Amino acid sequence: MFENVLGQVEAVSSLRADMGRGELPGSIMFEGPPLSAKLSSALELSRALSCERDASWNCPCPQCARHRTLVHQDILLMGPKSFREELAIGAAMMERAPGTASRYFFIRAARKLVRRFDRELYEGEEGRLSKAMPLVRSALEGIDACAPGTAPLGAPAGALAGSALDDAAAAKEAAKLLATCAKLEDMLPSATPVFQVRAMEFWARLAPYGRKKTIIVEHADRMLDGSRNALLKILEEPPEHAVFVLTTSRRQAMIPTILSRVRRYRFVQRNGEEAKAVIGRIFKEPAPDCESLGDYVSRYRGSSSSALESLARDYAAAIAAEAERRRGPFHDAPLAALASKGPGVPAAIAGAAAATGKFGAGDEAFAWTFPAFLDEAGKVFASLLREPGSGLETQRAAERYAALARDAMTRYSSYNLQPAALAERLADAFADAFAGGPGRTTA
Repeated sequence: MFENVLGQVEAVSSLRADMGRGELPGSIMFEGPPLSAKLSSALELSRALSCERDASWNCPCPQCARHRTLVHQDILLMGPKSFREELAIGAAMMERAPGTASRYFFIRAARKLVRRFDRELYEGEEGRLSKAMPLVRSALEGIDACAPGTAPLGAPAGALAGSALDDAAAAKEAAKLLATCAKLEDMLPSATPVFQVRAMEFWARLAPYGRKKTIIVEHADRMLDGSRNALLKILEEPPEHAVFVLTTSRRQAMIPTILSRVRRYRFVQRNGEEAKAVIGRIFKEPAPDCESLGDYVSRYRGSSSSALESLARDYAAAIAAEAERRRGPFHDAPLAALASKGPGVPAAIAGAAAATGKFGAGDEAFAWTFPAFLDEAGKVFASLLREPGSGLETQRAAERYAALARDAMTRYSSYNLQPAALAERLADAFADAFAGGPGRTTA
């Protein structure tokens, strides 16, 4: 149980202890930074709750067989998410490290997407689901083609059809499936709609197929008021046979009434060695040359830390140029040189947003980019203080930016505001501070 959740000793130990004592509550929350195995842990918890034996990863019981391939009838997945990177990693694994483990990684990644279109989530809204069904059927056919071997004993009909494809042919099938999955992902709601929460409540109160039902709500902090209120209703009196797992990377954005009804388990940012262990063991990359999971995953979108540094420098130059435009030329040489390179605030923000998937909007895997973007821009101003010709003007710029960046992060973490709008607000306040406008008193 939890053998494949690496680098989260405290959270896993707490979960095991609560389960061992029979004290796991019906409503829990996994909170922590992006890429900290919250969803993996929730899926593993669901399997353990259903298991008929010892819940080891290779347990042969029918319940575990269904859970490992994400076809179990007692699990429901909800919430916005980006799947492109995980699917691309899985497809690359099937080429780089062919075998059963890579095939299952890809199959699970694809099913995490397809399960968002379960009929149970569209009760009374079948018209919405009908538009997606052709793509769902196509995705399921592709998943079956990638499956390693015959269907496990007891699996639902069509869950994992026997595959005659060898590893090379299966890898080609996975690569073809990426386009279908991308189109299907585009049909997902950007926030969990209230009709899905109500449909989930009806489903959750029905008797389970096995021992327990598990409802996983990802990015619970991004739910709108109607959905939050509907979720709160069932969290107040959860069915005894159901466990609700909410995940979030921004606990501050959760409403207090929901926080008061869940037990929280804290997941942490994994250090460099732990990240390398994940990349080597889970992603089958034998000699990883990156220090963080964010860096590794970003390769499958084209947004690395080095690229982010360049984008942040453009942004720092742009806001310095805007300040100079409003107040006149800077006297400190380093600050003046930075301002001369500014591409314009709208262009700088648009470029950064395009390269980071709108700073990870609806995509936990890249939610790290906005805080990192602000931090890298701050480093640009701080570095100017070490250059010849810097003075009080440069010091003021560095201090003003640091204060405004802290304010932007507070608003981002606590109020769920859009990163691009916060970046625009920061730039305007920075420029006003130097021009003597209202931004002088901001932050």
